[in-house]
Amino acid sequence: MEPTYETLKQQLSALSQRYTNLGNLLAEAAQHLKTAGTPPAKTLIDELIAYSKDFSEIQQKFIAQGQKGAGQATSVQQLQNLLQSLTATPGHQKTHLQALAILERVLSLTHSEQAEFAPLQTAKNQARELQQSIPQKNPELHPVAEALATGNHPLVALVNLVEKQDQLDDNQWAVLEEQITTAFGKSLGVAISRGKINFMVQKTAAVPTAKPPIPDIVILDEPQGTANPELIIVPSIDVTKLPPTIDGKNIVFGKAPLTTKFQGKATLSNLNLKLLVHLQGLGDRTFTAREYAGTRGQGRRLEAFQIQLDPAIPGLSLRYMAHIATIGDTPWIPEGQLVGERGKNRQIEGLAIELIGPESTNYTVFYTAHVQNKGDVPVCTNGQYCGTKGQGLRVEGIKVWIEAKS
Repeated sequence: MEPTYETLKQQLSALSQRYTNLGNLLAEAAQHLKTAGTPPAKTLIDELIAYSKDFSEIQQKFIAQGQKGAGQATSVQQLQNLLQSLTATPGHQKTHLQALAILERVLSLTHSEQAEFAPLQTAKNQARELQQSIPQKNPELHPVAEALATGNHPLVALVNLVEKQDQLDDNQWAVLEEQITTAFGKSLGVAISRGKINFMVQKTAAVPTAKPPIPDIVILDEPQGTANPELIIVPSIDVTKLPPTIDGKNIVFGKAPLTTKFQGKATLSNLNLKLLVHLQGLGDRTFTAREYAGTRGQGRRLEAFQIQLDPAIPGLSLRYMAHIATIGDTPWIPEGQLVGERGKNRQIEGLAIELIGPESTNYTVFYTAHVQNKGDVPVCTNGQYCGTKGQGLRVEGIKVWIEAKS
């Protein structure tokens, strides 16, 4: 029982024992007052005042517990009747609160592409109905609240499948997916496996940063006499050095610096790529050459990728392979085709890319990866394996680009 309930019960019991004796004394004093005009003893009056004060204090405690009817109570018996509504055990209240927390999580789910995705709306409507029917304080345990709190409800399966994707093995995934399919239809489970169902994240407004003032350009006349000529002040320009190739000593990750002139075959890549990756919980995302395709520090696995030249270059193509958890090395896949699997809960742990075709000798393909517990690994080229095998470490993102040989 709740401490408040036990306290009130004991105080009411003590008050009940007092009012019987006090009532007898008052009846006797009233008779003496009526027959002989004898006033009540001061000790009796003090005890009556104390009894009234204690009654008022208990009455206020009932009001503090949400029992507004206690304000109109005029007897101990009426307060004892109100006490029955406070008999809910903490276990019931805890169960109700746990159930309501699950329902809040369900209501925060959203589809990344369809705001009114029907199967998800069905689940959320069910959650809203339960949210209204499960009170936080009730002497009776709600039948569905216990199922939610103990994890034996399709809405809990829905939350767990979205929230714990990278922690589930194949059997756990299959059990949760079956519960969701039975309750809300197969399409909801498919949408989760494709990373399209996620929890809403509250966006914070970006704080604009002040731009540094640009100095004025001063145009001067020809100097006169022996006076020193004034300076011409122009805005500064940051000239970035060209990044070294794979043979250089310092490999730099990031965007390509600006160049001021194009001379023959570019030392930087003038070939564009279209890179598609399928990321856990995010689904398909598209990037271009030199862009980092993936996440860092979020624990999301790369499950599949696809690369192609965009636009195509006559005589030049590429192919790639991957090492997939529980499967091993895939065959070499021609450009434009997906390597890996969507929604199978299998992580890519490494990859290799190479150029093919008559023009392949004039270019070099570079690629790197961000690997779990290792960070950004060294840049690889032309078919070198990038990543790990047999260590259970997921690739979380990759970056690919092609440079023309000098």
